[in-house]
Amino acid sequence: MAAIDDLTTLVANLPNSNLLTSQMKLDALAGARIPDSFGVWPDQPGYEATYDTYFAAISLIGFLQAQPVVRQSSSEGTSVAVDAPNWAGLMAWYRSMSPIAQLTGSDVLRIVQIPGVSHVHRTDMSEVTNGNDNVDTDLA
Repeated sequence: MAAIDDLTTLVANLPNSNLLTSQMKLDALAGARIPDSFGVWPDQPGYEATYDTYFAAISLIGFLQAQPVVRQSSSEGTSVAVDAPNWAGLMAWYRSMSPIAQLTGSDVLRIVQIPGVSHVHRTDMSEVTNGNDNVDTDLA
């Protein structure tokens, strides 16, 4: 799967990225599916798996932030001091590259599946006008 390779490359240089399991990455990708190049939405017939790897990386950052980072260590004249990356800056960059994050907070059209059960009455409102351009569907 090319997407998991892209995600692995994206987080490879972050502290403790080696602790991210394949399952964690797959779960992150599952939550980052986007419409494919033909505009077909996830779970629709003909959908080609397409992922927002930056959004998937964002979902893994919390785990990485929770891991310890060596701040200072010394042994016989050799010392090491490592600081955590600028997580806020990193998140801002991931968000700026993520199609999903760019749409968060804005008006986004989404496909909402309406079940075909007996209590659902479908009403074609495309040509209905009653002065307010709507229909009171509570009075079925």
